[in-house]
Amino acid sequence: MGISSVLIADSSQTSRNLIKDILVKRGYRVYQASDGSGAMRIARGIGPELVLMDVNLWGTDVFETGNIIEREGLSTVVYMTSKPGSDFVGKIRSMKVFAYITKPVNPAQLIQMVEFSLVNSNRIKVLEERVEKLESSLSARKTIDRAKGIFMDRLGITEQEAYNRLRKMSMDKGKPMEWAAKEVIEKDHG
Repeated sequence: MGISSVLIADSSQTSRNLIKDILVKRGYRVYQASDGSGAMRIARGIGPELVLMDVNLWGTDVFETGNIIEREGLSTVVYMTSKPGSDFVGKIRSMKVFAYITKPVNPAQLIQMVEFSLVNSNRIKVLEERVEKLESSLSARKTIDRAKGIFMDRLGITEQEAYNRLRKMSMDKGKPMEWAAKEVIEKDHG
């Protein structure tokens, strides 16, 4: 893994500088925002691997901003707070990585939480990609099976013969089997 980028979104310049110094010493590329709109702009512009967002960030509903950042796939958000009460914990349950950083920041705990969040965020990303690939594969399989069924009903042929016809269509056009299956389905309904 290359150098990870981290966006620190905190209204306190002192807090941002403290966190930045700790992270830069560990080799992270660090960006800073002092308000909600700046955090969104930077997140959309650079897509950092991690956003550390203070719950008292100016000019935004931080939980809505964090949800937008994660929903748009821009980054993973970890909140920073000095008062992690039950209301706060309830709000972060839906976040990608269920973690937070307490303030004042302890350097060792900050590094540990950043590294934990990056590792788990990457694991989640890999799993999401696998799920997406499996869903796509399942969808293609269903489409192919449907087209085979059309061939079998229309032509009175076996499943293997229907499959062979789809494969030949696919190979003749140099396109995937799913494309051939969609062609068969469209012609059957058109």
